[in-house]
Amino acid sequence: MKILIFTLNFILFSCSSHPVLPKTSDIKVTRDEPAKGCEDLGSIVGRSSKVTDTPENVLEDLKQEAVRKGANFVKIETMGAQGTAIKGEAYFCK
Repeated sequence: MKILIFTLNFILFSCSSHPVLPKTSDIKVTRDEPAKGCEDLGSIVGRSSKVTDTPENVLEDLKQEAVRKGANFVKIETMGAQGTAIKGEAYFCK
């Protein structure tokens, strides 16, 4: 019985593509190109939600979007003049 449970757990958990979603502190944000072999997960945008938001809040929103997509690397493409929006490309790098 223990062998059966172990086997089922092994099969179930070994088939996932990304084992755990990263935390925002694990996201690397840069203007540099990602390493070869990184998977492009698409465009993301970080925005300010309040008038009092700082550029750091916008960056945190960008990282949250990256986490939702399962990314661990973001290449910044454009930034708004007032720091109210940041557009980037999300990647998963092994």
